[in-house]
Amino acid sequence: MSAQPQLPEWESLLIDEAIAQAETRFREEETRAERRTVELNRQQGYHRLALAIDRPEKAVRDQHPGQLSFFPEDPTLFDEPA
Repeated sequence: MSAQPQLPEWESLLIDEAIAQAETRFREEETRAERRTVELNRQQGYHRLALAIDRPEKAVRDQHPGQLSFFPEDPTLFDEPA
């Protein structure tokens, strides 16, 4: 059984640098993705608020018992259009 040859120091440094750069890019992309998620959620909230202000009668509608809805004011799959 032969020992695995040792990499030259410059090659080990190059590999370590490439890994460090990839990890940095990954963390930066995660941060950007979190910001995009927050912004999208904020925009959806503003849109829902605008719709509730514009059409308040839809938010007062009765929900069918036994039907689940993520947001109670949203129509469910089996709701009939008003």
